[in-house]
Amino acid sequence: MTIFHRAIPIFVLAGILFLAVPATSHGPAEHKEGTHADHEVAMKSQHERMANFKEAAEMLADAIIHNAPKLAHDGAEKLDRSLDGHEKDMPHKNRARVKEFHRLYVELGKRTGNLKAAIKADDLPRSAVAYGRILEICAACHRKFRD
Repeated sequence: MTIFHRAIPIFVLAGILFLAVPATSHGPAEHKEGTHADHEVAMKSQHERMANFKEAAEMLADAIIHNAPKLAHDGAEKLDRSLDGHEKDMPHKNRARVKEFHRLYVELGKRTGNLKAAIKADDLPRSAVAYGRILEICAACHRKFRD
């Protein structure tokens, strides 16, 4: 066997490994469905949603501290609207636990409903507790899927 015949399998193996490395570096979870462009659009939407969450949380905190019912109502509505479309969101880490990630969104929706009811009843202490229960979900989600 000549050196040429020995080198061909080595070059073929090197080529296969070279081509496989970039594909595996992304991991299978990122490309299960859709294209990379779809993923980029979904992540942009998710980051906008998180910015809305943060803005709503600031509004709610200010409203509760300063007893501002209109601001509390607006913050709760903003938070509620921010939940729309979460079904396409993916966690930043622990992607195998996406069902748990979405269960946290569902729980966030329930707790937002409780907050809206407390605000509608003009019950500041109950609103504060409901807001704290929402922050529990935020903290749990970030601990498991982000930070």
